Amino acid sequence: MNPPSGAVQRADNMRVDGYVMDDEGIVSIRVNNTDLLADDLYAGEKGKKLIQFSFRPKSDGDQFTSSVTVEDASGRITQVNYELQIDTVPPVLELLEVTNLGGSRLRVRGTASDNDLLKSITVAGQSLPFVPVAEREFNMDVELTDTMTIEVEDRAGNRTSQALNP
Repeated sequence: MNPPSGAVQRADNMRVDGYVMDDEGIVSIRVNNTDLLADDLYAGEKGKKLIQFSFRPKSDGDQFTSSVTVEDASGRITQVNYELQIDTVPPVLELLEVTNLGGSRLRVRGTASDNDLLKSITVAGQSLPFVPVAEREFNMDVELTDTMTIEVEDRAGNRTSQALNP
């Protein structure tokens, strides 16, 4: 399923996409005890060996949880518990120092942090490569451009952006 169970996401317009397959055919896909194959949207899918489906998980505070149960034509049942963590908190960006290096170059020093994990830090269009972490200091030399901004994104897609005024 996409996003994978256990992922961290923003809560806006949450949708889970998946597929099931069985060599004898699928007769039921139940999400939280509601059979998707009984819905008109999936008319004609019952009995097929491969079925793509989607659903909106139910909210349980700061997480979405769902139980997905699939039954094949022989009556064999497989159940998967699906969970997404919800992150609505944007990352924190602290600009510590901007130094003019002469010409059209700047050195930008700062710290970014998040309640979960940082995914990216971009300074004046240049990305800083790093393994996702909760906090990251950065020190980058960049060329002056028309769009002098710093943007920090966490793995849920929450962003913090700040103009860089040399």
